[in-house]
Amino acid sequence: MTAQKTQGKSAKKSIVFADNDRFFLEAITDLLSEQGFVVLTARDGLEALAVIREVKPDIILLDIVLPKLDGSRVCAAVRQDPALRDTPIIAFSGLSPQDYRFFPQLSADAYVAKGPLATAAENILKAINHLGEKGRGKAEGQVLGYDNFRSRQIVKELLFERQHLAAMLRALGSGVVELNREGRIVMVNPRACEILGKKEGLLVGDLFSSLFPPIHRSRVQELTADLVRSSEPAHVWSALPVGGAEVPMRLAAIVEENECSGILVTLEVKEPTPETDS
Repeated sequence: MTAQKTQGKSAKKSIVFADNDRFFLEAITDLLSEQGFVVLTARDGLEALAVIREVKPDIILLDIVLPKLDGSRVCAAVRQDPALRDTPIIAFSGLSPQDYRFFPQLSADAYVAKGPLATAAENILKAINHLGEKGRGKAEGQVLGYDNFRSRQIVKELLFERQHLAAMLRALGSGVVELNREGRIVMVNPRACEILGKKEGLLVGDLFSSLFPPIHRSRVQELTADLVRSSEPAHVWSALPVGGAEVPMRLAAIVEENECSGILVTLEVKEPTPETDS
């Protein structure tokens, strides 16, 4: 399909494009704008999710390895949201197809490799056209640009480490919630989802304080604000109402290079004591 035809079919459609690589972000944004799309950009996953929820775009173009919230978890949040779940998603990444196993929540409709700009740009347009012609249901996870593609060994090692950490968080009996410096939720382990009564995709991006009754929100905001000012490890304990029950919580500053980069919240709920026959 020619560029002119693509432009005619896609005029006025909106795309949210998330990538922390400034070169690709600017170059691909220029290309898509020239093709008649309205492009909104983000440099990390948390920002991308906020923009997606606000504008409800026609297409999402998403790097997989993103700061704050990786692309697979952005996908999960989109798919779990009734207002967004049918939005076509194109994954645009320097990972190999074999590396996608490290991102089990990834549910893109097409996968485009990061390679030479001209080739990557051509493949992105092919993916957009394919989705436009076939629709999400018949796109069948189109894969473009991965011929002879190999990811670097260091990338594989980092992904294995990431997978191991995720497995440990899933295994914990305590609920764990990670917040960024602004108090927004970045990660929620399965136990925390049970305690809070929501799926992770519906929690990420929200303010942690919004989970509590209005009378307690200022208290939560004060606790997180105090920890963000920490230059060395610090923590506070509190008990706050969740689902009608008081839940003990430990809020700890995540300190990197003498600066708080976020907050780790541990939620504790007593398991019921099993009944025994007398």
